[in-house]
Amino acid sequence: MQNRITPCDAIVADLVKLLDDGQREDFEERAGIIEFDSQVSRGHAECLALLDVLRRYPAVLPNVVVLHIDLDGASQWFLTTNLESARQQLQDMGGIEIAILNVANVIEQQYAGLATLSTLSGISDAKTAQF
Repeated sequence: MQNRITPCDAIVADLVKLLDDGQREDFEERAGIIEFDSQVSRGHAECLALLDVLRRYPAVLPNVVVLHIDLDGASQWFLTTNLESARQQLQDMGGIEIAILNVANVIEQQYAGLATLSTLSGISDAKTAQF
């Protein structure tokens, strides 16, 4: 990993630490483009660039994400706070990952703004493991 410039804003700097090398490169490139093209301060450009990276890679933030899975030919959405563990459990169940999505977007788009939660034991499949 090459030496990186620390972002101007402390909050942006903390979040940028969560990015992998490719995402960090995307962030820096986008910040430079925004700063130059929009003629805004570097700090403002970094904030906008970080928002763009987080929009494209929602799993960067270590909180709840939604995995869109094809399971037995049907689309299903699973909430998780541990992406790697969830991926393994869903793969063990025969699930095929389609996408990692933002929770709010899924609730709005798939459930018209209101969704219920249940445990994996609610799925009638003998292969199901409890999260």
